[in-house]
Amino acid sequence: MLNFSAILSDLRAAIAVRAARDRMLTVLLVAVWGRIARMGTRLERLIGLWRAGTLSQPAAPRAARVYKPGSTPRLQFPTATGWLLRKLGHEVAAYGSQLQHLLTEAECVAFLAACPQAGRILRPLLRMLTVDPLPEVIRKVKPATPEVGAVAEMVGVVVCPASRFLSA
Repeated sequence: MLNFSAILSDLRAAIAVRAARDRMLTVLLVAVWGRIARMGTRLERLIGLWRAGTLSQPAAPRAARVYKPGSTPRLQFPTATGWLLRKLGHEVAAYGSQLQHLLTEAECVAFLAACPQAGRILRPLLRMLTVDPLPEVIRKVKPATPEVGAVAEMVGVVVCPASRFLSA
C-alpha cells in the first residue's frame, strides 16, 4: 500500500509546528509546506491514474520559463542535500527514512517504474530530507555522452589523429 499522503501530511504538520515557533524560518517553512502539499496532490493523482490503468505517457520536456522584468520570480529553495533536515533536525528526520523505506516496497517500485513523473516529484523531497544517496528507483538517469568522433560526424568535422602532426 502506498502511504505517500500519510507521510507527507505528517511532515507538513511537523513543519507547521516549527514555523509557528521559529519566526526566522516562518516564510521559508510556509513556502516549503505549500510545495510539499503540491507534491502530495500530484502524487495522489498519479497513484489514482496508475491504479485505474489510465496513466498516460509523460509529455515532452518544456523549455525553461523566462520571467519578464515586471513579474515576480519563483522562490528559490536551498539546493544542498539535507538542508531541511539540517534546519529542523530531529523533527523531520523520521519522514526521510520513512520515504526511503516506502520506496523499497514492491508496489512502490512497480509504480515508479510505470510512472517516471513520480520520481521527478520525489527527488527534490528526498534531497531536502536526507543526506543519503537517492534510491536507485528514482535516481535521474543521465544520457550517455557521445564520443568525440560521433559528435564530429554529426557536425561534419573531419577528425585527424594527433600523431600525424606530432611526427616530424
